[in-house]
Amino acid sequence: MIGVFGGTFDPIHNGHAHIAAAVIAEIDLEQLLFVPCAEPVHRPEARASAEQRCAMIELALAGQPRMRLDRIEIERGGPSYTVDTLRELGRQSDDALLLLLGADAFNGFGSWKAPAEILRLANLAICIRPGTAVDRESYAGHRVDSAASLKTCPAGGILLLEVGAPDCSSSSVRAALDAGDIPISCLHPDVADYIRQRHLYRRPGD
Repeated sequence: MIGVFGGTFDPIHNGHAHIAAAVIAEIDLEQLLFVPCAEPVHRPEARASAEQRCAMIELALAGQPRMRLDRIEIERGGPSYTVDTLRELGRQSDDALLLLLGADAFNGFGSWKAPAEILRLANLAICIRPGTAVDRESYAGHRVDSAASLKTCPAGGILLLEVGAPDCSSSSVRAALDAGDIPISCLHPDVADYIRQRHLYRRPGD
């Protein structure tokens, strides 16, 4: 089973890495693809360029053989819809796909483009961090109760996973950088150096 972890990754931070490692360990994924979007549909436009975000992902994933960057949405361009990405990945491999979603994203999943088709193309792992709420009744008929059960599903299974994670978010990292701070507790050292050297996420005039 191959995991698909999409997002703006603006920038990638230690919370992303922790969630990825937890899912790989829990479900024993062969590989987890980090898929940065070209144009986010449900979030504001990224502040770092696509190439800068890809470079930071590669720095953060160095030495992690089960994690890798996939530029599929960057190369496709335009608004990044998950269903389009899963269609392309499904054509590239016969492996079952596992889409990682946070609780907030899953709570709005019904408003995504073609959610029913997404469930025909992939399983879902809903990563629930402490203090976040998830709609446990939504898509209840698709729920599985263990990683072992999920691995028997070619698609359409939904597993809720409690994942502890550092208190990091891309928005909080950007806010700290806006203020001139480098939040080293939330960033891979090489990513922090990349941001510092290129003066990313600084307010105009700084």
